[in-house]
Amino acid sequence: MNLITLYKGSQYFRILIVAIIGAAFSFFTYEIIFYLNPFSPRATISWSVAFVIGVARQHALHRYFSFQDKGAYFISLYRAYVVDFSGLVFSVALSWFLSQILQFNYRLTWLCCLLSTAVISLVFLKRFVFKSESAT
Repeated sequence: MNLITLYKGSQYFRILIVAIIGAAFSFFTYEIIFYLNPFSPRATISWSVAFVIGVARQHALHRYFSFQDKGAYFISLYRAYVVDFSGLVFSVALSWFLSQILQFNYRLTWLCCLLSTAVISLVFLKRFVFKSESAT
């Protein structure tokens, strides 16, 4: 599959492909941060830092490929951070609980947190982050 096919495909297909690509990037980002992170709770702090980095990356990928948005970049990026802040708060608590209380492996903790925030983001992505300016 080439980028032109992706760019012209259905929006739901583009969202799925971008989510998969973003999850792979997210995993590698998390692994690097986890490896370099000397602070405790290691999994939770690593998740938080990787999440904040990932919001900007996913926003750019969805903006250009999923929604082909022509609106103001920083307005939609701001909206992405507003939406994802609730996901961050929830997932930090989840990460801490899974890694510190239940003693889950840090990679399994990452996966659980990723899936929980993906659901939150998906609900608001089209309705809030990339809504058309004429609809506001």
